[in-house]
Amino acid sequence: MKKQRDSGMELLRIFAILLVLGVHLFSYAGFYEAAKDAGGHAHSTALLMKLATRSAVNIFILITGYFMADRPFRLKKSAARTFDLYKKMLFYSVVLTLVFLPFGKAALISQGEQLTVFQAVFKGLLPVSSQTWYFLTDYLLLCLLIPFINLALQMLTKREYRILLVILILLMSVWATLLYIKPFSLIFEPFGYERALRGKNLFHFIFIYILGGYLCFYHPPRKKPNFLFLGAAAACVLLNYLLLTRLPASLGYAKVSLQYSNPLVIANAVFLLLFFKDLHFRSRIVNALASTTLGVYAITEFRFLRTKLWTWISFRNVDCSHPVKNIVMVASAILAIFLVCAGIDLLREKLFVFAGRFWNGQKEKRKNLKKT
Repeated sequence: MKKQRDSGMELLRIFAILLVLGVHLFSYAGFYEAAKDAGGHAHSTALLMKLATRSAVNIFILITGYFMADRPFRLKKSAARTFDLYKKMLFYSVVLTLVFLPFGKAALISQGEQLTVFQAVFKGLLPVSSQTWYFLTDYLLLCLLIPFINLALQMLTKREYRILLVILILLMSVWATLLYIKPFSLIFEPFGYERALRGKNLFHFIFIYILGGYLCFYHPPRKKPNFLFLGAAAACVLLNYLLLTRLPASLGYAKVSLQYSNPLVIANAVFLLLFFKDLHFRSRIVNALASTTLGVYAITEFRFLRTKLWTWISFRNVDCSHPVKNIVMVASAILAIFLVCAGIDLLREKLFVFAGRFWNGQKEKRKNLKKT
């Protein structure tokens, strides 16, 4: 009988995808602009929520590092895991492209660019190289590198691992943050490609994976969760808010407050993982929903659907002047999107299982025919 996974970390996966949906809601649905126009507590609450969502991507990569860093070097198993992710990407890329093709050129708009039918189909067939989803592409590339990263990490002593982390934090987080803030921007210049320092790239994913690996090796699960970690996670969001709203705008902190490489954004994700890893319970429902998180992301961030989704769920003409009402509206919208898309991905998973069984059955029949 297959052992059921501990659901604490699976609940963190669900929380992370809800934060991802929150990031997209704040980016595309016009809620923050409406709350900002309302001013007062409505604006402050919306800004706090916006900052709180930024740790989503870091959480996903930390979880991967926490669960994978101590795995032995097994290329076949790693390749199979990576191929499973690619199958999901290809499935959603092809199917969702086919869904939008009948609506004509008016529906084939990606980031303001009008695509031809040929371009849409070509990109749909090549979701990795065409960067249909930046996160899934970088995550897939990370998965290809994980066995080799693990070999290196498993050879390090605790002291060596700490030194590596200090160097990476200074380069990928501290330096990447200070170069935008005055007066530090006078002496800190971007090394390499400037955009790579903002956290939306493979290099940042590798850094966060290594950080998650450290938590795997040296912070094993405890019997009970420490609520101080939850308080520390909230404190990171609050401190980020205070720096953003209290520092003079001329210093430039606004440029880095929302970056994934911001030390406070990274620390928030670390503290959340440290809390949830010790939240021990078993729930098939939680585990099933957690398995849909990448599918939910793929659906909601598909190039042609994203704009339409946040046009259907728009706050541009909604009264956003009541902070409590705003929290309820945002939470309800995010939860509704998640449950609908999770249901779709669970159906997709059943289709994959059925197709796998059918394929294996046909292979077995062919083997039996050869024997006879």
